[in-house]
Amino acid sequence: MMNAATDAARGEHVAVGDIELWADVQGPADGPAVVLVAGADSPGFRWTPSIVEPLVTDGYRVLRFDHRDCGRSTRFSADSVYVLDDMVRDLVGLLDHYEISSAHVIGRSMGGMISQLLALDHASRVRSLTLFGSSPAPGDEALGGPLDDFAEAMMTRLFAGPPKDHPTQVAWLVELDSLLAGTLYPMNVERQADLAEAEISTGWAAETGHGIAVHASPDRLSRLRDISAPTLVVHGTADPVFPPSHGRTLATGIDGAVLVEVEGLGHEVPDALIEELWPVLQHHLQESGRWSE
Repeated sequence: MMNAATDAARGEHVAVGDIELWADVQGPADGPAVVLVAGADSPGFRWTPSIVEPLVTDGYRVLRFDHRDCGRSTRFSADSVYVLDDMVRDLVGLLDHYEISSAHVIGRSMGGMISQLLALDHASRVRSLTLFGSSPAPGDEALGGPLDDFAEAMMTRLFAGPPKDHPTQVAWLVELDSLLAGTLYPMNVERQADLAEAEISTGWAAETGHGIAVHASPDRLSRLRDISAPTLVVHGTADPVFPPSHGRTLATGIDGAVLVEVEGLGHEVPDALIEELWPVLQHHLQESGRWSE
């Protein structure tokens, strides 16, 4: 597989409103579009070739991008406040720039929340939704919060502060990946270190406003029934951030949504999951494409 540094080197800066977003488009210009929306603090190339390449092979035009305040996109000062609605507007601006009238939207975690809002507030732009490890209401106590061990580990990291030198930054990011991982897929430490190296070289910062944006934004519990796009929800039973109840609530709240609950999967979208899930995702996109035509 292509190394992360080479994959991360793709793309260009795109002016969207008064900011710039780093974006990468692959696949035929006339193919149906697929937009991959990354999670909090994650650059677009964290959607690896394991998902991009089979999509391109199937004839899709694939868009990845770095969110505002992340990677090579415009950074914001610590006192700046933005919410998920702002990030949705960023995505709409990217779709307009690339003349994408509608797309299959695949979002992970925070990216899944942005995807939900896109489907609600810009329904004509969404041909289908796929939501990995996401939530309609991350702060809702009834749905459950992070696992105790995970929360304790994250608090320890917060108080310790991010490392300053390159080797320990790489180790710090790999450790985070290990905390998010479940038990189903053994973590490939060398692969995660490769991704961490690329992330640091393309503009990593330990803290962004993404977490604030998630929790400062209204939940979508009462609005889920208004999502009309065909939806696939993928959630792990070992997700330490959003317990399975978050995925189940998405699937029951969105009319006709299909839930794939993966035993032992954590808060992650590893390459091995994409490989095993590919027939399901491929079928979802194909059937949703027929529905939207």
